[in-house]
Amino acid sequence: MLCSCSSKPIVKVVTQTQTVYVLPPPDWLESCNAPVFAGRTNIDLLKHSLTQTHALAICNANMLRLQQWRQSHEHNN
Repeated sequence: MLCSCSSKPIVKVVTQTQTVYVLPPPDWLESCNAPVFAGRTNIDLLKHSLTQTHALAICNANMLRLQQWRQSHEHNN
């Protein structure tokens, strides 16, 4: 009976992982402003339409995805 008192206790290590989301600041999630057209010719208008408007649409789509991601993780904290 005394043998059981002299044995070493069994130590179990338990590791628990906790996910912490670091959200981008709200300033980074603002929509992009539309560029002002400063051309004089129809070709300037075409270039503006093809480059700036497309870039603006991509920027706003990215911001919308970031805003949705932030909102989905804001309530988990």
